[in-house]
Amino acid sequence: MLIDTFWKLLLKIIGLWLLFGFFSVIPQFFSMISFVDGGIDFQSLLLLSVGLCATIIILVIIIRLFLFKTSWIIEKLKLKDNFKEERIDLTIKSTTVLTIAIIVIGALILIESLPSFCSDLISFLQQKELLKDYPQTGWLIYHFIKIIFGYLLLTNAKNFTKFIEKESHEN
Repeated sequence: MLIDTFWKLLLKIIGLWLLFGFFSVIPQFFSMISFVDGGIDFQSLLLLSVGLCATIIILVIIIRLFLFKTSWIIEKLKLKDNFKEERIDLTIKSTTVLTIAIIVIGALILIESLPSFCSDLISFLQQKELLKDYPQTGWLIYHFIKIIFGYLLLTNAKNFTKFIEKESHEN
């Protein structure tokens, strides 16, 4: 494996980790609104909206760089320099490493969300309330979606790898 390929794989794995962590940013911003105790003024709401938009824009730019512009990052940070050898002796293909990374990330997402979902679900069932009246409904739905997302990553890792590789070669 070439040094360049190694860095590309590592940066894409970091980009995937950032991408999947990105989905928890938006619910966290909206949960901040609920802690205001009902008295929210326009200035606080505006500041919260600007913060959310700025965070989303920055994360999208960073994720795009890490997933699709890895060569540019390697060039700007001079990651290939200071290596005496041009190759690393590995016989594994880069797509295989990327597929394994997607599977591991999917498993981590699933493992992270399953306990929270089960805890919220048990709490919901014990309270015997309607779903619309339960105060943690948003988090219950959020963890359920994360479980489905983790499962889809586990079962469709090759498709995600093909998409990332295709987009990387087009850019």
